[in-house]
Amino acid sequence: MGRGGSVSEFLSLTLRVIVNLESLNMAESVGNVTRHRKAPVIVKIKDGGYRMVYVPVISGMTLAHHYQRHLATAAASMNLPVTRMSLLGYFMKFADDKIIQNYYPEVSGNVSKSKPCESEEAILRACTVADIGGFLYTDGGVKRTSRFSFTYLAPVLEALEEGAAGVLPQLHTRYTPGAREGEQALYYVDTGSALYTMTYTLEAGKIARLETCPALGVDRDDLGHDERVKRFEAAYKALVAMLGNMAFGAKRSRSQPHWVIDSVIIVSGVGLTPFIPTPGHYNNYMEDTINRLETQARIGVLREYTVEYYIREGSTTVKPHSGNEAGSLEEAVIRASEWLKERLG
Repeated sequence: MGRGGSVSEFLSLTLRVIVNLESLNMAESVGNVTRHRKAPVIVKIKDGGYRMVYVPVISGMTLAHHYQRHLATAAASMNLPVTRMSLLGYFMKFADDKIIQNYYPEVSGNVSKSKPCESEEAILRACTVADIGGFLYTDGGVKRTSRFSFTYLAPVLEALEEGAAGVLPQLHTRYTPGAREGEQALYYVDTGSALYTMTYTLEAGKIARLETCPALGVDRDDLGHDERVKRFEAAYKALVAMLGNMAFGAKRSRSQPHWVIDSVIIVSGVGLTPFIPTPGHYNNYMEDTINRLETQARIGVLREYTVEYYIREGSTTVKPHSGNEAGSLEEAVIRASEWLKERLG
């Protein structure tokens, strides 16, 4: 953790976003149908019972992949170290000696099975994405936990209880002037529409800190405060770029989704562990988040924190009784990040 392991400095957010006509996460092809990823969720029904329904979702892996692409670009623009593979969007994460030899000349010769501490440090100094996004060098037995996490982007329960989410295949055709047999085809692509929610967390205080060396009793655990601050700046710039433009997912050339940010709440703080905002499944999620924050602060789990939020005009989201209202998602992320930057250990 940050500050010698005594506390955790973190940034976390929950948002709700209306996304219509999207094919952002396709899972498989069955015949001539390309299917949207779906997942089972439990919803409450009007008679007081529960039932399971299958709904369109966008996986946390999809979100994490695109976030790391934005992170690589942001880091490179700030002259922070990034490997060529990360800039190209291939996150093989230094898997083994063969992968390193073939794809990562930036660290080849600087990693070794017999020197796990030095190997982790060499990789961190070579790539900001590996620092923040984690990696697993299996031949050297070095595992670095990702500093950020994403949930799935999933329909809110509040809307599912009213049946307001769905997937429907759209018909497309391929044809030729001569209409010859075998040249023409009908095919279908699933499109999904829903009011989605997701949560993101970043353990900012752990950026630029080594894991393996302290675990092995080696007195070396930090790339430096200035490096941590710059890499954190790259991390939140990537977040603004990704969420502010809904810049993630597949099939965007012909299925660019229609989207509206409904609301977002962001918490930056210092505490025993990162605080996770309440998922946005019901319109009182911001108020519930504030109540939980105040309770955890009262018993010392949180030492200090700030809250930024944005609610779109006309949204049903209940405004929290405390926090700073922003005019956009981007403004909320920037203000919360700047507050935290001043407190990084």
